[in-house]
Amino acid sequence: MPKAIFSVSLTSEQVLQFYKGLKSRVQVRTTNGQSMSIPYDILLQHVTREGVYGTFEITYGDDGKLGQLRRIG
Repeated sequence: MPKAIFSVSLTSEQVLQFYKGLKSRVQVRTTNGQSMSIPYDILLQHVTREGVYGTFEITYGDDGKLGQLRRIG
């Protein structure tokens, strides 16, 4: 399965926009420069009072379907 590594930095105010339904996807840039639009839902388990911060590895199929997301830093 292909994988990508990216960092996320969303403040609590930005997370609130997703919670209210104003946004549903997060635009990220991978470490190799690729731009990806990922569904906010897959980040939910990493939300804290401060927001969402960290470096993540995501796997996806050849068809582009998301596999797994794990925090690596």
